[in-house]
Amino acid sequence: MRILKALVYKEFLQIIRDPSSILTAFVLPFILITIFATAINLDNNAIETGLVIEGDRGQINDVIAAFNGSKFIKVYRYDNRKSAQEALISGDIRALVVIPNNFAQAFTAQIDAPIQIITDASDPNIALFATAYVQGIISTAQKIIMEKHGYDTNIGIRIEAQSWYNPELKSRYFILPSSIAIIMTLIGMLLTALVIAREWERGTMESLLTTKASKLQIISAKYIAYYCLAIASAAFCTFLSVVIFDVPFRGSYFVYFITASLFLLPSLGMGFIVSTLTKNQFLAAVAAAMFGFLPAVMLSGGLFEISSMPSAIRSITHIIPATYFIPIIKNLFMTGNIWPIIINEGSALLIYGVLMFALLHFITKERLE
Repeated sequence: MRILKALVYKEFLQIIRDPSSILTAFVLPFILITIFATAINLDNNAIETGLVIEGDRGQINDVIAAFNGSKFIKVYRYDNRKSAQEALISGDIRALVVIPNNFAQAFTAQIDAPIQIITDASDPNIALFATAYVQGIISTAQKIIMEKHGYDTNIGIRIEAQSWYNPELKSRYFILPSSIAIIMTLIGMLLTALVIAREWERGTMESLLTTKASKLQIISAKYIAYYCLAIASAAFCTFLSVVIFDVPFRGSYFVYFITASLFLLPSLGMGFIVSTLTKNQFLAAVAAAMFGFLPAVMLSGGLFEISSMPSAIRSITHIIPATYFIPIIKNLFMTGNIWPIIINEGSALLIYGVLMFALLHFITKERLE
């Protein structure tokens, strides 16, 4: 028992002296619990919803007031159906409510008054929430109007619902494109995070530094090799999604692989930076999972809506490369080539990738210390 007590005492001293043990036991759970409690929100409140009123606004003020007063949707007014549909296609809104010309006349005549709901079903969960919220708002407005005007309670509002891009509301149409971005993040960072760390452990980095190859050439060679491997993996994932699991792809494959290449620039760069700083394969793998894979899963908008996260968490999402690639890949699969999204998010990925390459070049040492 005396030997056992001595060994236990030694282990506790080692834990106290090793900051990584404290970080793993307390700091990591704190970060994860905070993210799960605040960032991951399946309620999807304040869904961006467009509202188009084609008839006389004065006759349906109660309906408009019900939409404006709801805490579940965020209403944007549009003057015509065309501009609202363009906003829905570009992702500025997630649902569209159209009150047609004959709504007020039909309601006054005590016949079913039509209201159209169009949802972006590329995310089936949001489409279902948006439809349910709008139906609840209309039901509330309907009761208020009937009580105010003394209409027959059997007369109601006829809701005409449409789901764009994914009318069957299949969840894999939403999950698989997002998962490709997450898988590419894992592959890009994990592969490269082990590369330089492995070379430092095996001593081959010292051999490289003694050759005539410049630092830029060494880094570029690693980028090219692992880019080819990662883009081949992306092509394989795309093949499985489209051919095996029958997920529709409505965009351009050329645009897809160009933007995927732009996404791999920061992903590979982050992995190389991690391996350069740690010089240890185990630490590099842990850091890649902590700072690459987990944020891509929880905070990139692939599985959980960024708009439902607190503002402090939303600011963190801007430093995650997958945040910029997921809108591109989701639109290429479900909608097509939406150029404003492709250009804006692709430009951000290009800038991010150049910064990562420059940072890696800066921190890579040409001399042994």
